[in-house]
Amino acid sequence: MSSFFHGASRRDFLVASCAVLTSACGGGGGSDNTSSTADGPGLTAGGAADITADILANRDVTLTGDSVIKLPVGATTYTGVISGLGTLRLTPVGGTASASTLIITRTSTFTLPIAQQVQVVTKTLYAGAGYALAIIGINPPVLTIDAGVTFQIGTNTSADSSPNIIATSDSKNDASLVNGEINLNNILNNGTIVISSAQFVLLGQTSGSGSILQAANVWGGNSSGGVGSYSGVLSLAAGQDFGSNHVAASVPNAKAILNEGSWLVWSPPGSVVTVAQNIYEAAFGNDINFHAIGPSTIVMSGVYSHTDNSPHNTPNQVNPSLSDPSLNFAKTIYRGGANDVNGNDASYRGINIERGAGTVQWGDGTHANFFLPSAPSPAEVDPALGKKNAYINLRGSTLAFNYNGPVTLNVGITGGGGGPHRDGAVGTGNVKIMPTPGNDVTFAQPQNYNGTTTIGANAILRLGAGTTVPLRYITVNATTGKSTLLQATYSGDASLLTAESNTGAASNAIVNDGQLIIQNTTTAITLSNISGSGSLAHNGAAALTLQNNSYSGATTLSAGSTWVGSANAMGTGSVANNAALALVSGQHELTLAGGFRQGAAGQLTLAIAGTTPGVNHDHLSVAGAAVLGGRLSLSFSGSYSSGQKFVLINAAGGVTGAFSSIISSGATVVGGLDGTSFFVTVQ
Repeated sequence: MSSFFHGASRRDFLVASCAVLTSACGGGGGSDNTSSTADGPGLTAGGAADITADILANRDVTLTGDSVIKLPVGATTYTGVISGLGTLRLTPVGGTASASTLIITRTSTFTLPIAQQVQVVTKTLYAGAGYALAIIGINPPVLTIDAGVTFQIGTNTSADSSPNIIATSDSKNDASLVNGEINLNNILNNGTIVISSAQFVLLGQTSGSGSILQAANVWGGNSSGGVGSYSGVLSLAAGQDFGSNHVAASVPNAKAILNEGSWLVWSPPGSVVTVAQNIYEAAFGNDINFHAIGPSTIVMSGVYSHTDNSPHNTPNQVNPSLSDPSLNFAKTIYRGGANDVNGNDASYRGINIERGAGTVQWGDGTHANFFLPSAPSPAEVDPALGKKNAYINLRGSTLAFNYNGPVTLNVGITGGGGGPHRDGAVGTGNVKIMPTPGNDVTFAQPQNYNGTTTIGANAILRLGAGTTVPLRYITVNATTGKSTLLQATYSGDASLLTAESNTGAASNAIVNDGQLIIQNTTTAITLSNISGSGSLAHNGAAALTLQNNSYSGATTLSAGSTWVGSANAMGTGSVANNAALALVSGQHELTLAGGFRQGAAGQLTLAIAGTTPGVNHDHLSVAGAAVLGGRLSLSFSGSYSSGQKFVLINAAGGVTGAFSSIISSGATVVGGLDGTSFFVTVQ
C-alpha cells in the first residue's frame, strides 16, 4: 500500500480548510437557516450552557463559554456548525453505561476562549529539507468526550463537508504560520473517537483514556500531530498520516496500534519521532510507510506483529495482542470463528522506507524484541520456494538496528518486493547496525539494496544464520485447533550487493567498526570495499571471496574456503587461518599489514605458473610475523628444473613454525626457512 495523498495535496486541502474556517466563523446557515448563541439560558448546574436542543434541531451554534450536549441513547447526526469561543462537553444522558453517538458532517470552528489559549507554534527552516513546525505548550481541551459517548467524524459519504472540530488559527497562532497543518483544538477523549469521513480529517492533540478508531473502508484520510497522550488504542482500517513532513506526532501512552491499512509515519527535519507501542495487524494487505525527512529519526521500539484476538475490521480496544508467537513466523490462515475474516496470509506485513535523508531505527537499544519477526521472506517478488511472510522496500533513508541482544532479519531488503513497489527494483539506501553493546544482528536472507552497510563498534553483523530456516503454513481452525505444514526450507544464507554484483553500484561499501561474521552454509558470497577498525570472521562452510578492503581489524578463518581476490583483500590487520585460504585464479599477491598465523587445522593453497613472485606465482607479503602450521598445498603449471627456488612468504617480522605437510602437484619440492621468508626448492 502507499500513501493516499502526498504532501502537496495535503497542504492544498488544509489551506482550503482554513478558508472554510474563515467563512464559517461568521456562523453560517444550518439546515433550518437558524442559529443559536450558547449563553445564560439553559445553564447547567456546573455553569455550562446546555445546547442539546440546538444540536438535535440541527441549528448552528455560536459558543460564548462552556457548553454541554446531553446525548440521548443511539446516534445523533448533526448537520450544523458550531463556532465561537468556548468549550464543549459531550455526555450521555443515560450515564456511562449507555451508548450515545454524535455524528458531525460539517466543519465546526469554535476555539478556546482567548484567556485559555497557551499553545504556540514555531517554524524552523532547514536548508534543503524544508521546515518543521514545533508545538510549545498544550492548550486545555476545547472538546471533552465523556465515557459512554462515541464521537463520529463524518458519514463516509459525499454528504461530508470536511467534518472536523478544527481551529488552524487563534489569538496566538496565525493560519499563515501554521499553514493549516496543526489543529489547535485539543480533545479530552474518555469515550471513543470514530473517523468515518470521505474528506480529510485533521485531529488536534488528544488526551484521555479513550481510543481512536478509523471505520472500515474509510479512505478520506486523517492525520494527527503533536503529543497524543491518550491511553486507549489507535486503530486504523485504511490509513493514517502519523504526523507530516512538517509536524511530528507521538502517542506515548497508547495501549497499542492496530494497523489494517497503510500507516504513514513521518519525522520532519530536526525531529526524533518515537513509537514505543507494538503495532498489530489482523489480515493481509497492511503496511507501514516511513518518511524520515532531512536530519530526522524515526524510532520503532515495539514489534510489528500479527494479532489473533482482534478480528479484521472488529478492533479489540481492550487488549489487542498475539497469543501464539509462532504465527509471526509462518504463513497463517483462519478457518471458522471470529478470525475467519482475517483470511489467508493473515500474518503478512509490509515495510516501505521512502526517500529521505533521515534514519528509520528499529529498537531503542534497551531490549532484543525484533521489530519485524517473520518467516523466510526473500527480496524477490515471487520467491521460487513459496510466498513470503513480509517485505522491506528500502527506497531511500537509512535503516538502523539498535538492540542489546541477538535478533534475526528473515527478510530480504529490496526496492520492489511487495506492496506498492512490486517491480523487483533494487533497493537504495543505507543499513546501520548501531554501536550498542550486545547488538548482534543476523541477516538470514540475501539482501538486494545498494548503499553502505555500517557496523558500529560493539556491534555484530552476521551474514547467514548458519542453519536452515523453515517456512511453515499454519491453519488455525476454530474447532480443531492449529495444524502446521512445512511448505519450504530456506538455507538461511545471506549476501550483500557489492560493486562486483550484477545489480550492484560502484559506491557500495561496508564500514565495519565492530564484527562482521560470515556464516553461510551452502551459498558462496563475495564481499568488497570493507573499511573500518572492526574484525572479520569466516565461520560458515560456504566459500567466501574477499577483495579491495581496508579494514584494520583481525581476520579469522575458521570454516569453509576463503578466496583472495586482490592484494589488499584482508585489509590491514592480522590474519589467522584455521580453515582453507587460497588466491583466486590470476591473483598472485596477498599483502598483509599485520601478522599471519596458520593453525594446525589450516590449509594454504598457492598456485605457481612462473618464476616471478606476485606476478605469475602466488606470494604472501607479511609486514608482521608469520607463524606456520597446518598444510601447504601447491599447484605447479609449466616445467621447472631441479634446484629452482620459489619464495612463497616474506615476513618482515620473521617466519617461525613449520607446515605439518606440503602437498605439491606438478613438481616435487621441499620447504625451507631463512628467518624472514619461507621458500620451496624443486627436487
